[in-house]
Amino acid sequence: MRMTTGWSSLLGYHRDPLRRFLLLSLPLLILAMALFHFALDALGLAPNVTAISVAGARVLPPWVPLVTWTLESLGLSALFLLIYGRNSMSWLSGLLTGWIAWVFRGPLLVVSVVGIAGLPPAPWWSMAFSWWVLYTICGLLLAGAAAAASYQP
Repeated sequence: MRMTTGWSSLLGYHRDPLRRFLLLSLPLLILAMALFHFALDALGLAPNVTAISVAGARVLPPWVPLVTWTLESLGLSALFLLIYGRNSMSWLSGLLTGWIAWVFRGPLLVVSVVGIAGLPPAPWWSMAFSWWVLYTICGLLLAGAAAAASYQP
C-alpha cells in the first residue's frame, strides 16, 4: 500500500479515484445538461422569451451555455464530494446534491427575479420545475459516476 503525503492525505481524498470521478462526472453532467435543453427545445417546452423578459431576449454566443454548464458541473461535483464524504451513501448524496443546487437555481432565483423585475411568475415557476428534474437527474448521474469510478470517501 502506498503512503500518501501532501494535500490528498490532509483533505482525505485519494488522487486516482478522485481524478477518475472528475474525468467521468464533468463531461457526463455537461452532456446531460445539453441534452436536457435540447429535449426541451425539441418538445416545445422551452420557455417563451417574451413571457420571461420585458425587454426580450438577447442572442448569446454559443460558448456561453457551454461555459455555464461547465461551471455548474464543477459546482455540482464539488458539492457531491462534500456530501458524499459525510454519509458514504452515493444515491442519497446525489439526490441531496441535486436538490440543494435546485433550491438556489429554482425557488430562490424565481423569487428574486420575479420580485425585483416585476415579471409574471408562472413561466418562471415552470422553468423552476424543469430545473428540479434536471438537477435530480444530474445528482443521480453523479452517484453513478462515483460508483463507476470506484470512488469511496
